[in-house]
Amino acid sequence: MYGPPRAWALVFLSPTPVLAYGVPVIVAAIIATVVGLSIVPDGSVVIVNGNLTQLASSTEALVTAAIAVILLCVGHAFGITAATHSLIANTTDSSLPARAAWARAARRPDLVALAFVGALALFVAAVAASVALAIAPLWAIGGLVLALIVLIVIAPLLLAWPQLVLRSASWGEALARGWRSGKDVVSGRTEDRTPRVNLIIATVVVGGIGVGLKLLTGLMHQSLLSAMVADALGIVVPAVLVLVLTAVAVRAVIVREESRARIGTEPIVPLAAPSWAQKDSDAGTRGGALVGLAVLLVPALLAVPLAVVNPWRLASYSAATVPRIWDSADVTAVGDRSGVLSVLGGEETTVTLCGGAACSVPLVPGSILGSGIAGTPDNHLLFAQWMPKEGQGSTPDRFELQVLASDADELEAWGTKSSPDAPPKGGPVPGTRTVLSGYDAYFSGGDSVYARSNRRLTAAAISTDGEHPVIAAIARPGLNSINTDVLIYFCNDDACTTSTERRVPVSWRGGESTVATLDVSVMADGTAVVTLVDARDSRDPDVVPLRVISAGVTSEPRIETPETLAADPDDTSYDTTFGARIERGADGLPVILSRAESQTDMRMFTCLTVDCSEYKATDIPTDVSASTRSHDRLISQARTPTFTIDATGRPLIARVDAQSRSLDLLSCADKLCTNSTSTRLAMLEFDDDSYLASGLALGLSADQKPVIAVGDRRVGADTEHPRWIGTVLECADARCGLE
Repeated sequence: MYGPPRAWALVFLSPTPVLAYGVPVIVAAIIATVVGLSIVPDGSVVIVNGNLTQLASSTEALVTAAIAVILLCVGHAFGITAATHSLIANTTDSSLPARAAWARAARRPDLVALAFVGALALFVAAVAASVALAIAPLWAIGGLVLALIVLIVIAPLLLAWPQLVLRSASWGEALARGWRSGKDVVSGRTEDRTPRVNLIIATVVVGGIGVGLKLLTGLMHQSLLSAMVADALGIVVPAVLVLVLTAVAVRAVIVREESRARIGTEPIVPLAAPSWAQKDSDAGTRGGALVGLAVLLVPALLAVPLAVVNPWRLASYSAATVPRIWDSADVTAVGDRSGVLSVLGGEETTVTLCGGAACSVPLVPGSILGSGIAGTPDNHLLFAQWMPKEGQGSTPDRFELQVLASDADELEAWGTKSSPDAPPKGGPVPGTRTVLSGYDAYFSGGDSVYARSNRRLTAAAISTDGEHPVIAAIARPGLNSINTDVLIYFCNDDACTTSTERRVPVSWRGGESTVATLDVSVMADGTAVVTLVDARDSRDPDVVPLRVISAGVTSEPRIETPETLAADPDDTSYDTTFGARIERGADGLPVILSRAESQTDMRMFTCLTVDCSEYKATDIPTDVSASTRSHDRLISQARTPTFTIDATGRPLIARVDAQSRSLDLLSCADKLCTNSTSTRLAMLEFDDDSYLASGLALGLSADQKPVIAVGDRRVGADTEHPRWIGTVLECADARCGLE
């Protein structure tokens, strides 16, 4: 092919076109980011897996978006005007350095304004198409197909732009020449295809490469690296597309300018270099367009340190999607990862090991009844489990309390069969299993030890706060029996192969058992403190909603009954997630967070003695004044209370706002939580068809960073399994950036 260099050579063999276009665009993008993050309200933007994510719309957010669009359109308009001058110079064996190109653009405000209006119009059209797709998808798709056909038809009009830059024609004449460009006869073999076809081919090739790279990026685990790659593709691919299309138009115009006086086979008269171009060509300069492309990568390269340093103190976390977080959930640190327990009583118990934005497949450690979990710094998991045992002949059915100590890596290999040396999948769970106790269970009719209703009969918890684990458990022998014992086991070794048992008689009806039904923590003096909640019963007005049971290896057990938020006895709400959780405070004494049955508010008890006979109570209200949901609906979507206490000695509380469908984190200002600050971490996609998959759990990683498991999918989560509705979040900072 004769004539000027081809379009790709105009763009990539010289560094100046990409540099002339890229620098203004990048400067505009950086300014837009800084301005936007400086004016958006707290809690409306977070950093998820290294990406800025908007959580909620607001007036400030709309203003921020408008400012960002205007700045980016200005950067694009100025950059494309400068780059077009550089591309024209490259067609004439001359050159125009980036600084000179910017100077030329500054002298052509009319062209910059034209490019700005065109870019803004395209953006508005894209937003309108997105809204139309959401409102009326079929009509919108038809409209998009029609718009695509129109764009293909009018594509040659793009040739008017270089003519205006060259000042070789008026507006009307430039548009007319562009429209009939496909019918023009040009000198020699300077074109193999019409400009319209070249523009379509350029769009398809560059767009296809961009889509392919985007799909490959989607295969990467979500992390800072994947965010950096996504940012790079989001800038480089559109910039290359704009420059290549402009280069196609520039070359087509130059060919026609050279051929205007000479037709057929006569020699082409090359277009003279513009007066504003330098005589020496920089085509073939070492590195070519790599310098310009490197400039386009600046925002992506800055994204990582900005996400790490986080100068705006935005909440930052990694997030992973998991199949389910059932309504009984817990989080524990296991080495440098977190173990997430998810229990649907009577049906399923799973453990998922998560680190950053990646989680293992759900592992099934064995029990379908009350279970507790605790991790250790040496990468071991401890399970306290009630196991159903079917009797043989005259031997009755039994509930056996077992403790299982497993290496987390061996458990994961067993669950996924990822190692040839792993035990066979479906075989015995690897680890040391010890039977601590058991109850003979008696049922009538068609009930059995495996009935799903047995979830109401058992609960278990485990604590590794002391020198050795302490396990608490409770079970009722049958649905008609309420007299039983709270069992407390003080283990003599880390695997609890031997232990000392303490029994505390209680009357207990249970309700829907979760991890908040029974909990245990070990205080600084070695005393085990257990919380036990009970469901109200119209037949028994003396039900104790919350017991605090304290016992030592040698000391006598004590039972205290802190005053919870009283429930209306006539309330018929069906509450499956009420309960209480306990942690050891910085002073070595118990701290309890309780949500009473059929109540939306929570109450925190800061105990002043080990047995909690004296305490200070602080109510943690939930604002439902503006709620459009009924009380029954709010209760059905309530979550188990969950909190933790980090090295600061101040509680952190996780909760889900059913009205706004948001996941919030509360940071207490003092150990009593008399005041607190709150931040919104994520918006959730509620799955109303799977109300039992509505768990919530908060724990700390080994380096004291909050880890939250919630039984709904985070809005914007990237998953190929739309029915997967669990999310695990790991904050990048202590207290997730809250004071």
